[in-house]
Amino acid sequence: MLHPARQLSVSFHSELYKFVPEDHLLRKIHSAIDFRFIHELVEQSYCKYYGRPANEPELLFRLLFLQILYNLSDERVVQETQVNLAYKWFLGINPEDLVPDASQLSRYRNHRLGASQVEDILKHVVRQCIEQGLVKSKAIIMDATHTQGGSPKQRPLDVLRDAAKRLFRVVSKRHPKLEKKLPKPPHVKSEQADAAQIMLAYLASLGETVEQLLPDHEGAVSEKLGIARQIVEDERLLSHKGILSAFDPDARFGWKSISKSFFGYKEHIAMTEEEIITALEVTPGSTDDGKQLSVLLEQSTANGMNVNEIIADKAYSGKDNLEKMKTETITPVVPLHPIVHEGGERQEGFEYNKDADFVVCPAGEHSIRRAIQGSKKTGKSRSMVYYFDIEKCKACPLQDGCYKSGAKSKSYSIRIIAEHFKEQIEFELSDTFKERIRRRPIIEHKNAEMKRFHGMATARYRGLFRMRIQAYLTAFVVNVKRMVKLNEQKQPALS
Repeated sequence: MLHPARQLSVSFHSELYKFVPEDHLLRKIHSAIDFRFIHELVEQSYCKYYGRPANEPELLFRLLFLQILYNLSDERVVQETQVNLAYKWFLGINPEDLVPDASQLSRYRNHRLGASQVEDILKHVVRQCIEQGLVKSKAIIMDATHTQGGSPKQRPLDVLRDAAKRLFRVVSKRHPKLEKKLPKPPHVKSEQADAAQIMLAYLASLGETVEQLLPDHEGAVSEKLGIARQIVEDERLLSHKGILSAFDPDARFGWKSISKSFFGYKEHIAMTEEEIITALEVTPGSTDDGKQLSVLLEQSTANGMNVNEIIADKAYSGKDNLEKMKTETITPVVPLHPIVHEGGERQEGFEYNKDADFVVCPAGEHSIRRAIQGSKKTGKSRSMVYYFDIEKCKACPLQDGCYKSGAKSKSYSIRIIAEHFKEQIEFELSDTFKERIRRRPIIEHKNAEMKRFHGMATARYRGLFRMRIQAYLTAFVVNVKRMVKLNEQKQPALS
């Protein structure tokens, strides 16, 4: 049951708060941002009339804020707050008051913020920045960064084994009488050629049995059953390119360059020149950066920004992106790549990776070499042709409609149609473009700040749902830190 925010009662011990310095960061943060919007944001996720009185949403949100600000775990932030005067002052409680248990942070994060529109916390901080006159720029800078998954990637056989083990265990624990009715795990050895296929068949059979025995399943059983179903339906699993973790099935394999890869998630960010994050989208690690431009632009606009310029790297130079910016009278400070993804007929499922400069097929295999076809003298559009390992294509489970049996090669072509972008090419050569594109690297500093100081290098929790919560909370925190800095810059220098 949710009550209106309580007033802090006067305590004799509150005199201790005078020892918190006036220039302490938390005092500055308290003055810079109004947290009262939190109560309204999460109130629909509480019962208004029944149940025990809940801890104040703003208090718990401030505790999560401290956790991200100082990069602490749930348990550690509670321990630190219990003995730190500045932290307790920031929470708005008396020095002698107890701090909520760490388990409440998890429930609040997932069932209150997660059940609400967690992206709204970013909207509120952006709008407060605009209202305070801290954002004057009408340009946004876009980029993507990655976060390593909290669980290591696994071989397909290990994924299947762990998923089956977890589902079998949770059903046996919650419903002991059903254990004998569940199919027993097969005894397979890792060196068996068909070991993964055997475990895949077992996991499918186990999932179907649980569905029949527990049609009204919920809670942990539903979660484990959903993961099992997701794994069974993943066509790319056995080719080592699909789900790579039974613990974090949403995480995906991605590339930062032709030699550097990662397993986890991507955060696609839009930021003003004042370094205020205006939009954020979280996706699995295999997602194409350029396809998020429209999402980030729409979010930034919805959050109160009036955008007339977008600064980004060549990943965002696709034909559709350039046309969208032109339609909305937005200046595209985006360098063109020599190939345009939509410059010809595209085979569904193939994706171009700009960082590694290769094409990834639907099975998750990447091209091994490339070559340009066509002549400059003919005046016709040339193509960049990407070639795949033919031996892998022969054994691919997704070869129907992609690889023709007996073919000596498998390639994918992307037309080079630079002539169609004459206006953008001319703009790239201008002094204005060269000056404005120099602003792009500042977003790299923001990405580094989130990773080095606020825990975004590695996912704290498992799953895309929880990764989104972590990312939005982190964006909120770094925005508030930036508000403090911008407010200080507004203050006249003391003589």
